[in-house]
Amino acid sequence: MKHAPAAPGARSLRAWPAGLLLLAALLALMLASPRARAHASLVQSEPANASALAQAPGALTLRFNEDVTPTRIELVEADGSKVAPRAVHAGGATLTVQLPPLGEGVHALSWHVVSADGHPVAGVVTFSVGAAAARPTSASVRMPGSLAAAIWLARIALYIGLFVGVGGAFFAAWVIAGGARRGVDPDRMAGARIIDAALLLGLLSAAASPGLQGADMLGLGAASGMQWHTWRTGAGSPYGITLGIAACAMGLALVARPVRRPGAARPASLLALIGVGLALAASGHASTAPPQWATRAAVFLHATGVALWVGALLPLAGTLRAGSLLGPRVLTRFSRLVVYPLAALVLTGLTLAVIQLGDFSALPGTDYGRVLVLKLALVTLVLLLAAANRWRLTGAAVRGEPGGAGRLRRSIAVETVMLLAILAVVALWRFTVPPRSLAHADHTAAAQESRQLQLHDARAMVNLQLTPGRAGPVSITASIRGGASAALDARQVSYTLANSTVGIEALHAQASQVSPGVWRADGVLIPTAGRWTVRVTILIDEFTQVSLQGTVTLDH
Repeated sequence: MKHAPAAPGARSLRAWPAGLLLLAALLALMLASPRARAHASLVQSEPANASALAQAPGALTLRFNEDVTPTRIELVEADGSKVAPRAVHAGGATLTVQLPPLGEGVHALSWHVVSADGHPVAGVVTFSVGAAAARPTSASVRMPGSLAAAIWLARIALYIGLFVGVGGAFFAAWVIAGGARRGVDPDRMAGARIIDAALLLGLLSAAASPGLQGADMLGLGAASGMQWHTWRTGAGSPYGITLGIAACAMGLALVARPVRRPGAARPASLLALIGVGLALAASGHASTAPPQWATRAAVFLHATGVALWVGALLPLAGTLRAGSLLGPRVLTRFSRLVVYPLAALVLTGLTLAVIQLGDFSALPGTDYGRVLVLKLALVTLVLLLAAANRWRLTGAAVRGEPGGAGRLRRSIAVETVMLLAILAVVALWRFTVPPRSLAHADHTAAAQESRQLQLHDARAMVNLQLTPGRAGPVSITASIRGGASAALDARQVSYTLANSTVGIEALHAQASQVSPGVWRADGVLIPTAGRWTVRVTILIDEFTQVSLQGTVTLDH
């Protein structure tokens, strides 16, 4: 029994809820403050990595190169036991961790945070109380292999939904239906089932991905992604915005698919296509790189260009298979229009690659660069194949030459497989750090890195720290212990710095006691880089004074 088609107005109303959701997501994206760079890096801690302290600190401060959100902070005590901190206060790029009472020995603070672009980062800061400090370690989050595989597959599925599904729905509404002389039944349109399947696959990925993202943020396994707390954590991350907009776009495309009249389907599919660009511009490496106005626009254009290209291929091949007069008309329109999204895709892709690399020497030396090399190689091959299709096979198919349509269909199938391989390669960027971000983190860390010096004699031992380790205003902190390794009860501590090679008179700074055995002088102005002699003068009582001296090199 054949059902009568619904009225065009009723069909059009079905697109409004998803359209309103998409516009709300766009408004939220425009109002959001895009201050992220990409991948937070720890640039300074107080106490510093590998510090030897006379007395246990009450708090530990972590300073990053961008705003972060803490997800898990643990303290590993000297005996190997793990304890939770008393409290963690987050303020932009600074975390203040209130520590429980600590005994002597080496302690390690394990931190997990989320960068503003949604990528988890982790590391360890070690320090010792009354003992020599172990060398600190720091690393990116090391996720279980099963979780990495699940995240990679989910990312590929999302790309299929956005590019094959939404792109295919747009192509069906604007090119195939536009090439027909009468309204086209979308249920009989070539490639309709593939488009629907891609959209459903993408929606499933958008629903599952917050749990996987949350598991990565919390340092858990893939199975934990099914827990509500884990899912909510991932949904609240910047990547959650991407997933929300992507789900709206795919839902809108799915709503537009049953619309039989092009006039009703086109607005919905256009909104869905816009949603593809907005989703991928909302978070991630490229979209959070400066300058924001350029990179977000480039990501938007790049994503929509990919959707227009990838989404067209399977419906186009199916239309050619149908053997009707519609196939040549659609092929002619596609061949004439596809040049523009391809040009935008290539131009924006090269722009984003240059921004992310920073230096082309990073191509072979970083994971990000190696993924980019593989992607560029595949893109070059598929562009050559697309050019061959355009200039050699399209004319034969349009003219109706025997076997022309069949050869073009087979070539399109190969092109589709190659594009899916490119999407799989691009999904690997989820596990890499852009060289630009690495260079920025290295520069910031170098500028903020402390210089440490240990001075001692029979009466006292001083662990001296200058932060940052460069010319300009610095903070000088001395942890002072007596011969029995107990905090030395000094009356007064002062610092003298001299650099005879540049003819600068000695600089003097009076320190203030900040805790038992710890003295600090802030804002000590070091006028130039170079090798400086530092003398610490400790007044123990009115008759006893200890002076210890060493050298330290400060950067520019």
